[in-house]
Amino acid sequence: MKLRMMLSLLLFFSALGIVLNAEKKANSSVEMNLHDFMEDFTKPATKLYDKKDNADYLNKILEKVPDMAPDDQKAEWKEIIDAKLAVGKPDETCKSCHTKFKKEYKAKYRKKLIPIPEDLLGFPKEIKELLKK
Repeated sequence: MKLRMMLSLLLFFSALGIVLNAEKKANSSVEMNLHDFMEDFTKPATKLYDKKDNADYLNKILEKVPDMAPDDQKAEWKEIIDAKLAVGKPDETCKSCHTKFKKEYKAKYRKKLIPIPEDLLGFPKEIKELLKK
């Protein structure tokens, strides 16, 4: 009887561990600091735009960037990006934001982790493949 109870408890805790681990994976997201995001996502997308005149990835990335800004700067980041996208110059958005926000951002938020939108996660690999062609 004790053996059966111990086996039942062992089975229960094993199942509980599996469920909790699956839930943790489902709720996890990729996070990185803004500098690493720009290096891993924006820089290759800009290279693709420069070399192949393909702005699709850069535009999609830039649409998400204002959400990564500090709360008090989101509107300004969006305004800068929207203005450059409206005139078809997505590559100029980086320089515009750098000029205005880089020093303050580095001083206050350099190590801050930001969640990376799930729909962008495959972009670095996709961009790399497109650059090879």
